[in-house]
Amino acid sequence: DYQNPVFLDENGNSRILAIWDQTVQTGAPPDGLKYGSEYRREDINLALRSEDPYSIVPSRDENGHGSILAGVAAGSVVRQGNPYIGAAPGADIVVVKLKECKQYLRSFYLVPEGVPAYQENDIMQAVTYLRNLSRRESKPLVLVLGLGTGSGQRSGGSALSQQLNDLGEMIGCCVVTCAGNEGNARLHYKGSVLNKEYEDVELRVGEGTNGFTMELWGNSPDIISVAFISPSGEMISRIPARVGQSDTVEFLLEKSKIDISYSLVEAGGGVELIFMRFIDPTPGVWIIRVYGNNILEGDYNIWLPIKQFIDKETYFLKPNPDITLTVPSTTQATITVAAYDNMTNALFTDSSRGFTRTNEIKPDITAPGVNVYGPGINNNYVRKSGTSVAAALVAGNCAQLMQWGIVEKNETQMKTNYIKNFLIRGAIRDRNIVYPSKEWGYGKVNVYEAFSILRNK
Repeated sequence: DYQNPVFLDENGNSRILAIWDQTVQTGAPPDGLKYGSEYRREDINLALRSEDPYSIVPSRDENGHGSILAGVAAGSVVRQGNPYIGAAPGADIVVVKLKECKQYLRSFYLVPEGVPAYQENDIMQAVTYLRNLSRRESKPLVLVLGLGTGSGQRSGGSALSQQLNDLGEMIGCCVVTCAGNEGNARLHYKGSVLNKEYEDVELRVGEGTNGFTMELWGNSPDIISVAFISPSGEMISRIPARVGQSDTVEFLLEKSKIDISYSLVEAGGGVELIFMRFIDPTPGVWIIRVYGNNILEGDYNIWLPIKQFIDKETYFLKPNPDITLTVPSTTQATITVAAYDNMTNALFTDSSRGFTRTNEIKPDITAPGVNVYGPGINNNYVRKSGTSVAAALVAGNCAQLMQWGIVEKNETQMKTNYIKNFLIRGAIRDRNIVYPSKEWGYGKVNVYEAFSILRNK
């Protein structure tokens, strides 16, 4: 909400350097891009002085997510009305409003209507735009990504993860991701077929569920295959795993259907992926019977979509709360942030947990993420909980460190891992927790201690 006072300086001018709104097609897109509209600071200031601001800059926050993240990360000092201050109140702000994904993708992934969903390629274009703008302005960049998906292998193999890795390794760039809010959602199952013919995975499907997707990820050189037993007891025999194998399973006694495809060597990570689409599944307990062949390790993981994309009454009966990080938070060259309640010092119950599928340490750090106060839409203030607002707070901390290091030339080689390591060194750690922790990472963020270490190093 570019009109909110938390995004203005003391003279009433905008602190927003630019907005790229991918949803508005009436203005000029950024250089080198073919969609959306870009508005620079001079456009925003002109709009702020107009009787009808949206006739000049028609970019609106419609769900409040972007406003509270930007406010927590970099809101101005506001003394009148609702007093407020963000973590980096002097930073320039650049905003990308993502357009929602195409309808055919919503249909394929069975995303419920009315739930925001975005395309990876649009997010990647946003990352490229931000990096190019920071180069043009000759300013360091802190990118905060308050998004995540339940699709992917949880070890950094996606195209977006690879792009964020590349960006995170650049001097003058810092990438902050949220861990996700899936720790209590019962949407992850971890199993093993080592020294056994098969293992049964029980999945409860709620009433009125139209469908959902599911991903099973194995480990090389293991070869995993599956069979199905419906709630009525009808069994679909084991479907052999072959390269490029795709099948549609139809049940005789019910209208349920399952599309299944095997990728023995998935492009992003070189491991096996079994992708399943359940269409009109009968309510009740389903059994996915998991078989192994050529087994060396035997471990596998199954993930359902994030909780916004699936009925709340659909879940695993024996879930595993670990490895519930969303993608791209498992990217190595990012700072991945979990959330806790700073009033009680307890972990936020929904905060996703690590480590990654390949046992690399994530999350990296934990920040306040329960009832966080910040700007909403229509010039209002709200309280929000989740790892996104925790990530925004840490992004503001990173901006402070970038200011000290690069802008003030105290440490001109700063990048993501450099900042991450100083935040880790300055983190608060409780005596009764073993670190690094699957829930807390390396502890609770404390930017003051990080600065103390920097100044004394």
